[in-house]
Amino acid sequence: MGPMERRRTERLNLAIPLRVSVLNSTAPGHGTESVNVSAGGMYFATNLPVSRGTGVQLLFKMPEEITHTPASEWVCMGHVVHVRPVRDPNGWLGVGVQFDCYEVVESEGKLETGNWKMEKGKDKLEIRN
Repeated sequence: MGPMERRRTERLNLAIPLRVSVLNSTAPGHGTESVNVSAGGMYFATNLPVSRGTGVQLLFKMPEEITHTPASEWVCMGHVVHVRPVRDPNGWLGVGVQFDCYEVVESEGKLETGNWKMEKGKDKLEIRN
């Protein structure tokens, strides 16, 4: 990472199937795969109409490599922090999303919710029941 990098969490190159929807939009959501993921965000390609600041909802299974707990289904709300054209004849975009809040759906149907909390310059997941 260069000196201008702002990442605070480890980013792993993992292709995770996910469903992306633009918040407050009539555009239908669609399925895609992540290019990389961390506890604080995700990068993926999409053909949805997004720009920096756009609110999105992501549904996916967060891998154990990120949370150090068994893989679980996550519903994340976040916002687009960067958009880059990718080499695709259909005009898809590479999109970086920062997670703002999330819900973890437990196997027993229990739902945990959380928000990102800054603590001494480090990201911290805060779970609220």
